[in-house]
Amino acid sequence: MKRTGRTFIAAVAAMLSTAVGLVATPSAAHAEVTCTYYPYKCGKVINNSGRTIQIRWYIDNVGWHQESLATGHFQGGYDGDPNTNDIDVDQVQVPSGCVANVSVSNSNLKVFPMGWDKLKSDQTVTVNGFSCGDGRVYAWNEPWNDSLDPPTKACSWFDDDLDWGNDCGVYGFRNLAGSVQNNSSQGNSVNFYFHGGFTGAWGCLGPGSVWRDLRANRFNLGLGLDGYNKAMYHEIASSKWVRACG
Repeated sequence: MKRTGRTFIAAVAAMLSTAVGLVATPSAAHAEVTCTYYPYKCGKVINNSGRTIQIRWYIDNVGWHQESLATGHFQGGYDGDPNTNDIDVDQVQVPSGCVANVSVSNSNLKVFPMGWDKLKSDQTVTVNGFSCGDGRVYAWNEPWNDSLDPPTKACSWFDDDLDWGNDCGVYGFRNLAGSVQNNSSQGNSVNFYFHGGFTGAWGCLGPGSVWRDLRANRFNLGLGLDGYNKAMYHEIASSKWVRACG
């Protein structure tokens, strides 16, 4: 949450960006101004998804302000004019059972998980669409937690995977995941294992579900096996689809 300054305005004037064909969404009654002068920067969300999405930002001593953002519109971002009131968007919401396909300034991240996802004050996030129930397992290198910076890497798998170390970059994704999502298309669950080859203790995530911070999740199945009851953060080595958890 970004709280570098605070004031309130009744509305933000609508603007047309002829270069990209996007319209700035008017603000509701309360808005937080945090980037009316350098070096403060504002988080910005551009919606090219084809559907209305939800965004929000935090107002000091008030709480969260949430509003809809129609497709073809944007909100937030510093326009370079110190005399205007610019919105610092904190989070964008991804629908349940989906990941968002995004473009993020200053980051190579291409997908966001379901739920409320944080963006940094110096980032512009373009939501290009959603993949819902696409039959993939998604993983990010760090938790999606408001007290931390957003993850910077992501990986995904369609089939069972004996060794996450062979995927997504030179060093793979083995012992790297800080958050995971089950985007099953068939209602299947997925087991995450402490060792490669589907061995050691495991944890099981149901369909259309996400573990946003693996520090809070454990390998709680396979009593007596290596890794049993250990936190899953940066410890997942392989994954396998199963009909149900248990």
